[in-house]
Amino acid sequence: MKYPLKVLLILTPVVLILDQWTKHLVVRSMELGERIPVIAGYFDIVHVRNTGAAFGMLADSHPAFRIPFFYGISFIALGVLAYFFWKIRDNERFFSFPLSLVTAGVLGNLIDRFRYGNVVDFVSWHIQHRFEWPAFNVADSAITISMALILLSAFRSDRSLGQK
Repeated sequence: MKYPLKVLLILTPVVLILDQWTKHLVVRSMELGERIPVIAGYFDIVHVRNTGAAFGMLADSHPAFRIPFFYGISFIALGVLAYFFWKIRDNERFFSFPLSLVTAGVLGNLIDRFRYGNVVDFVSWHIQHRFEWPAFNVADSAITISMALILLSAFRSDRSLGQK
């Protein structure tokens, strides 16, 4: 079995299970809109729903557009990810990690859309409620971490190219 496929089959389910388990805990134990302070003034666990994309983009768009759009984008993303996994060479093993994280993130939020019609978000960072980052979840974190890894890899590659 190719190394990237091994990473996909191990990392993706671990992140996906963590995502769905944490969302299940929030849905089961918190009322919609409830907020539990963890670090007063800075970090709360909340129960919010996002009908849109990152930062609530397109959340106010008409459901006849929004719902098929997000399902379609999710399935297109999964197809593109499958293609990238297929194209990873043995000497590019690093990329199997961020691609697995993105896959888990897309699947986690897609499962929410099928189950609830929206995405469950529960992590809230803020500064004394004056500045509040939009709530997010484990799937969103996995996607963000994967993008950071890819960007870091690009900078590392550029630096190594200049040192020949």
